[in-house]
Amino acid sequence: MTDRPRQKIGFAQAMPFWLTLGIVPLALIGATYGGWFTAVVPVYSILVYSSLDALTGLNERNADPETPDEMLFWYQFLTLIWPPVQMFILFGTIWYAAHTSHLSGLELGVLFFGIGIVTGTIGINYSHELMHQKNKLERWLADILLASVLYSHFRSEHLRVHHTYVGTCRDPVTARYN
Repeated sequence: MTDRPRQKIGFAQAMPFWLTLGIVPLALIGATYGGWFTAVVPVYSILVYSSLDALTGLNERNADPETPDEMLFWYQFLTLIWPPVQMFILFGTIWYAAHTSHLSGLELGVLFFGIGIVTGTIGINYSHELMHQKNKLERWLADILLASVLYSHFRSEHLRVHHTYVGTCRDPVTARYN
């Protein structure tokens, strides 16, 4: 058996995922200034992630399952810091909105639509990565992220149903034939 060269995995490869942190100041700006600024979070999310998909294209390389954890530091570190970031954005925005009077109903709707995009897309994806880890802290952080979007049952459904029955009729998320 020949040793094939490992692909390089560093911050540059993880950088597109770190762009999720760009949401934090945008959420703060939207809540603070109101008006059209409340739309910057959904616009950033839709434009940045769609643009990244278009620019990077389909990655047809399979990840090497033998990749040592040390090479995944920048991915793991991001998933570990995201739960407190999400709690800050979610509960900080709720607290701020309850204690300010400058945001109209429409502005609040748009602002929290953006917060929903953040917690429902970024948070659930990072929780998916965390729930697959052996470390209890990481699994607990996955549970916290899922609970914050009222989707706690995803962990048990994903690990106990999908992974057990993937590709069969008993898996509700496997695409049906035809």
